[in-house]
Amino acid sequence: MWGRVVEIMTAVWLAASPFVFQVQGSESFVLIDSLAALLIVILSGLSYWHPTRHAHLLILVVATGLTLWGRFADAPPPPIHQNHIVVGLFLLMIAIIPNEASRPPHAWRSPAESH
Repeated sequence: MWGRVVEIMTAVWLAASPFVFQVQGSESFVLIDSLAALLIVILSGLSYWHPTRHAHLLILVVATGLTLWGRFADAPPPPIHQNHIVVGLFLLMIAIIPNEASRPPHAWRSPAESH
């Protein structure tokens, strides 16, 4: 589940980034980044519950949106949009990591550990 923890930490960075980059007229950036961060946290958190264990895969949609928004919003992209591109690409890599990535394969587990 370490992938979900990294996603939540990345969402915290995304929510804080408009303040770090001190964007002029940052109300829209604060709103959009906060909503995206909240969505990432919710989807990562839902992955801890077994019936919705694959919810983190919907972060791929959020990450793609962030990447495209950062790339095509302005030319050349200012630092805040460069941040969106990097965060989006990073989330694309992390979101595909399975929840049980740090556990050994099923065949290697003892009967008591497989639950």
